[in-house]
Amino acid sequence: MDKNSWKRDKLRPTQPFFVLDSDEFLQLSYRHMGISHFYNIKKKASHPIRTIPDGCIDFIFSYGKKGFSAVVSGTPLSVKESLMPDATDIFGVRFMPGTRPEGLEIRLRDIIGARKDLEEEYKDIFDFHALAHSFDFRERIDIFLREYGKIEMKKEKPFGKTALFRAVRDIIYKADGQIRVSDLSDITGYSERYIREVFMDEMGFSPKTFCDILRFQRTIEFINYGYDEKTADWVSDLGYYDQSQCIRDFKKYAGLTPRCYKKLVTEGHYRERVRNIEE
Repeated sequence: MDKNSWKRDKLRPTQPFFVLDSDEFLQLSYRHMGISHFYNIKKKASHPIRTIPDGCIDFIFSYGKKGFSAVVSGTPLSVKESLMPDATDIFGVRFMPGTRPEGLEIRLRDIIGARKDLEEEYKDIFDFHALAHSFDFRERIDIFLREYGKIEMKKEKPFGKTALFRAVRDIIYKADGQIRVSDLSDITGYSERYIREVFMDEMGFSPKTFCDILRFQRTIEFINYGYDEKTADWVSDLGYYDQSQCIRDFKKYAGLTPRCYKKLVTEGHYRERVRNIEE
């Protein structure tokens, strides 16, 4: 990847500690049916993995001494050390920021920083048996797509509040979070107050917080792949007012400064440890 490709690529919801805290990390970009990518983690038992805000829902399937489990996991709003501490093998499906998976009745706001039993949520509409007995990354992906595809085909077309939420979410996403709520009001024709109410009802946090999380995620991606010490204006390029704001937001969501994070990914050989699987 060349040093400027992060500017061309669509924002990927990134969880760098899934790479840095694990023994092995595989991922496959998908970008269909609201899915961002699939990933597979191998790690030691009783070894938690840090999670940072990304505005996403993940389906996490874990394998270990305690057997198979499936959960739906919501975005945290600050760094957490909690990803399946007892599992040694984890298969994950990350949906795009602000996307509620088809067939999931609970709202994104109901699982902020929390998890719920996925088998209970998808009872009678998703066959978990084959996935529970699969130990191959590609096979797991095929099984998931077969089952989820049945649900996705039955989805209803959005209307009313759902349509407005999805429209606002997509506008924010395409702007990498660099947009004001007043601009959203101008674009959609709805008042700022109503947009906040609709967004809060689904996500559990405001459009501004969603913007902040996407901007933070873009900063993570920039440091991972596009960072250049000589680039004096990278902070403003990413939409921050000044360096102080960037550092403050980064510490809020990642628990450390951009400089410390850069040192961590460099010394941890982040790029070399990410193994991308072709679709």
